[in-house]
Amino acid sequence: MPRTETSTEKHNARRRAKRLADSRMRMATHAASQIAHWEWDGKRPITPGQVIAKTTAMYGNYRQVRDQAITPAEARAALDYVLNR
Repeated sequence: MPRTETSTEKHNARRRAKRLADSRMRMATHAASQIAHWEWDGKRPITPGQVIAKTTAMYGNYRQVRDQAITPAEARAALDYVLNR
């Protein structure tokens, strides 16, 4: 059965939201890995605030970050992924 115009719009909106979330997570994970590998002294813990600041510094001109800053939950998830792999 073909999709109606409304169901197609909803489907595309869900896909866009998923792609946006994925790209934001990749950016935050990259920033967290940069902190862990190059800036971390191993003594003080890395905070989600540092990940947010680094992501904004690295990707501040990208629409995904410029329109809405990385949230602490996204930063914490990226940091957990980087430190626990």
